[in-house]
Amino acid sequence: MGKILYKETQKFDQWWLWLIVLSLFIIPFLQFNWSEDLLDQLTTDKIIPSILPVVILVLFLTLKMTTVITDEKITVIYSPLVKKEFYWRDLDKAQVIDYGFIGGWGIRLWTSYGTVYNVRGSKGLHIKTASNQYVIGTQKEKELRSTIEHLLK
Repeated sequence: MGKILYKETQKFDQWWLWLIVLSLFIIPFLQFNWSEDLLDQLTTDKIIPSILPVVILVLFLTLKMTTVITDEKITVIYSPLVKKEFYWRDLDKAQVIDYGFIGGWGIRLWTSYGTVYNVRGSKGLHIKTASNQYVIGTQKEKELRSTIEHLLK
């Protein structure tokens, strides 16, 4: 692997998002009648809605997106879901853009920019290959732009 020229790690740390996730975690516990035996209340229709918020909470705690750029390739790891590598020799285009709001954050498929990997914001590295296009979101627009310009000279 070549020398790392750019590295960025992003996590979902928006306070309002955590408020939503934590409220989803609390709501299932409000359905129980705490004066009765809890084991008698644990039916399938209550267990599944109770487990789902826990799964969502664990997912949000572990989700992070890491972008690494070397003189050889661009790697995006949306842990624990996706790892994608783009070799410079296979790219038709690479530029930092403002892609606006594309319907949310996370992994967005079938947008006008192709597949978008982001955590927040609206700036990212737009790359095109012969058959696909992608956007990798960033919070370090200036540093990313400088790295890309240096590599494309």
